[in-house]
Amino acid sequence: MDATPDFSRPAAKSSGSQISLEGLPPIYILSFQLDINELHELEEEVLGLNANLTYDVEEARIFLGRLAQKKRAAFELRSNGVWTEEVVNETAEPPPKRIRLSPPTEPIVSPKRGAGEIDSASDTTSLASSRPTSPVSPEAAPRRPPIQFPDLRKRILVIQLDWIKASVEQNQLLPFDEYLVYDARITPKREGATTPKASPKPVTYIKAASEASVARRLPPSAPPSNTISTILARARAEAPSAPPAAGHPTAHQTRRRFNQPALTHPLHPPKIHRTTTSEFEELESRSLPEPPDWVRDHILYSCQRSTPPNPPNAPFIAELEKIKIARLLTLDEIGVRAYATSIAAIAAYPYVLKSAAEVLRLPGCDCKIAQLWSEFQDSAGDDSEKFLPTARELEKDEHLRHLKLFYEIWGVGADTARKFYFDRGWKDIDDVVEFGWTSLNRVQQIGVKYYDEFQVKIPRKEVEEIREVVLRHARAVRGINEAGWGGTRDVEAVLVGGYRRGKEECGDVDIILSHRDEEVTENLVVDVVGSLEREGWITHTLTLHTTTSDRGQQTLPYRGEGGGHRFDSLDKALCVWQDPEFEGMGVEGRKNPNIHRRVDIIVSSWRTVACAILGWSGGTTFQRDIRRYVKRTKGWKFDSSGVRDRVSGHVLDLESPKSRDDADTWLDREKRLMNGLGIGWRPPGERCTG
Repeated sequence: MDATPDFSRPAAKSSGSQISLEGLPPIYILSFQLDINELHELEEEVLGLNANLTYDVEEARIFLGRLAQKKRAAFELRSNGVWTEEVVNETAEPPPKRIRLSPPTEPIVSPKRGAGEIDSASDTTSLASSRPTSPVSPEAAPRRPPIQFPDLRKRILVIQLDWIKASVEQNQLLPFDEYLVYDARITPKREGATTPKASPKPVTYIKAASEASVARRLPPSAPPSNTISTILARARAEAPSAPPAAGHPTAHQTRRRFNQPALTHPLHPPKIHRTTTSEFEELESRSLPEPPDWVRDHILYSCQRSTPPNPPNAPFIAELEKIKIARLLTLDEIGVRAYATSIAAIAAYPYVLKSAAEVLRLPGCDCKIAQLWSEFQDSAGDDSEKFLPTARELEKDEHLRHLKLFYEIWGVGADTARKFYFDRGWKDIDDVVEFGWTSLNRVQQIGVKYYDEFQVKIPRKEVEEIREVVLRHARAVRGINEAGWGGTRDVEAVLVGGYRRGKEECGDVDIILSHRDEEVTENLVVDVVGSLEREGWITHTLTLHTTTSDRGQQTLPYRGEGGGHRFDSLDKALCVWQDPEFEGMGVEGRKNPNIHRRVDIIVSSWRTVACAILGWSGGTTFQRDIRRYVKRTKGWKFDSSGVRDRVSGHVLDLESPKSRDDADTWLDREKRLMNGLGIGWRPPGERCTG
């Protein structure tokens, strides 16, 4: 924290607001009491005022937050790795150097600058030039006292967010003194002190705002020309190809963690497609295809629309997926969800995209995605394979290559992958085996041992063969003979996951077992896994949970926000599978050459079997949006064990037959459930959001 921050970064061009923050030191927005949605919107609003917004706490000198107490401000700073002490007596310090943030009444002549001083002439010039140039007499021009900041090279200010709000409402940058929460000096971390855990944040998701909701967020006193810029408003104005302001991070930019290395290859500024007036008019006059209903009605939730397995824009989606993975590996949750939302919308669009304007009308796609599409289109000729320069740069990045390798180890998440690489210095699987084998948990050791085999996809025929073996053992351990097969006394074995969505090859096998009698499904997973192990089909049981059986096979209780429950809470076993039959078996010293596979066996009671099947059949974004949709539109909580009302906590039965004449197969129950949730039935092959 001792390095002098660089305050001389070029400011961006004004976005049209009457006030500008372009002369301020770097600003960081604290996430305390802000959900992801609010944080995302605030960042966009501050960027719209030309602020030097940073995602690096080491660089920041102004921290904006929804807090009012010094102790809380100091705590939030420590949770971000910034240790401070309050500045009590400012006169004891050397005379501070000041930053002038309002245009002077006299021209500034700056002869020389001392080391470390900041020349504000360029800032005041840009501020002055952004104002209307109509002649105003010196007597009539309003004179505002300049807003000045102390020397912030080793100090920081924590200021309430209301400062920005009030400045926008009054159309001038107000003094910050009455909004100042904490004036602090940066100090080294105290010996023996630990960085506190950041304040918990409610789990919410990025949404694309409608024009009506944008209007509701704007200050009522400000005329339209003076309102804060938002993603949607700027996208409409700048479509199809204007780039974001130079030097400003976009909404998708990574919010890097404190003291983490940056990417090896900095991303080059994207190529800008210059559009002439005639070209723009031609683009505007070009007729776009009739949008689907979900585009016209701005349906944001992917669970309310059909998404095929092979969409028309698959090449562009594949490039966006590379960027999303990079965001995942850099622990950028906001970026991951933003790209996932955009990818799901593009995947559901039934036409090949022809223009950036067409991209902008898709729910969840902002001007950043439209710009990336333009780069993709301009990347190669008609006969060459198109690509995204941003994605290609990420693929070349040394850090990301190593992180992706570790992330693909079964049992290793993005955070653990970063510890392997950044903390321990490992660069490949051999390093893990040689230097860290004993530090791995059992699941990670198995993931390393069978790393190459787990990368090999499983064809559909083999998936079906594995299902038959599991079903045979489920029948056997419950004493169900051939007379009960196919009837109501039989065990149901449903293949879900990628297989059910129609994938020709799967990364693993997901099987749900159920039976109409709850005595059959109670602890069934334990007995089935034991039987498969004895016959040699399962070589390793990675995890075994009897969560549902332990609570009497009831729906997961609703305990309010932050209850700590995951989306899936069923009885399940995650296993390593190998066909025990091979040529020469029984011969001493002959090793089984058959490949190892990943197989998940899940057990659900019949009462909520549709919730389990629905919860394990859709793409990741499809599943996420089901939970978002029922929460926000119904006030319910959906997971793979059932549906509960968030107010009363009562279990809701949406899948049982309404009359004796109604069919009671698992497929009929799934259809009734989806209609009852309000998302409507669509087959698994239309849930391929990724």
